[in-house]
Amino acid sequence: MYQIKRAIHQYSNVELLDVIKTEKDKIKIDKAKKELESRNLNDEHRKNLETEYVMYKELEEKRKVEPLTNEEWFSFFFLSFFTPKPQWQDNDSFSESELQRFKRYGYYKKLKQARTTMFLGAIFWTVIFMLVIIISKMLR
Repeated sequence: MYQIKRAIHQYSNVELLDVIKTEKDKIKIDKAKKELESRNLNDEHRKNLETEYVMYKELEEKRKVEPLTNEEWFSFFFLSFFTPKPQWQDNDSFSESELQRFKRYGYYKKLKQARTTMFLGAIFWTVIFMLVIIISKMLR
């Protein structure tokens, strides 16, 4: 999963546990274990951490298959080409920031659907533009 690069001490307890259980890099696992131990969690907190971790993983799996909402579909189809994007900022448009958010937080189905919807929106607006040109020439 795509993650923002940050120091291990900035991870939540659940994220540290996820690193310990799923990471392949042994150095990162060791750092996560040391960081988690340095937080001096008591038995009750450790038990709660396991419960929170299960919920974290369930939500992670749910995000992978969550589809676009109607509002998101509408905005990607019709508005993705009309949102302002200043020249001096690389990713300041609505569509790009939403795509980055989907990728960052594991909304893989939404990401795929958004890209498809933007492509279909581009085709739609191209056809509309061509029809306007054809109709305007016919009316002359």
